[in-house]
Amino acid sequence: MNVSPGMANGARALTYGAAGVGLLFGAYKYGLYNVDGGHRAVIFNKITGVKEEVYGEGTHIRIPFIDIPVIYDVRAKPRSLQSLTGSRDLQMVQITLRVLSRP
Repeated sequence: MNVSPGMANGARALTYGAAGVGLLFGAYKYGLYNVDGGHRAVIFNKITGVKEEVYGEGTHIRIPFIDIPVIYDVRAKPRSLQSLTGSRDLQMVQITLRVLSRP
């Protein structure tokens, strides 16, 4: 099959264009991550380890396949502690203490 030089250049340009679109899609899909409200993220880098910066809510950029975001829930959670105790006049009283704590 005889292929003209103009057709070969067109096929090469189409291949490069498709590869470029694929790279842009991959960078968009794997290069961004979201941190929801009430959460924080730290980045684990496979080469250097854990980074010092803590990322708040929003959309952030990472290096695909090298940076791994680890997302933590930092919202205050209620915990209820119940106790059944006796009063001075020997009646049983149930006391409930509600504590808000952050993990």
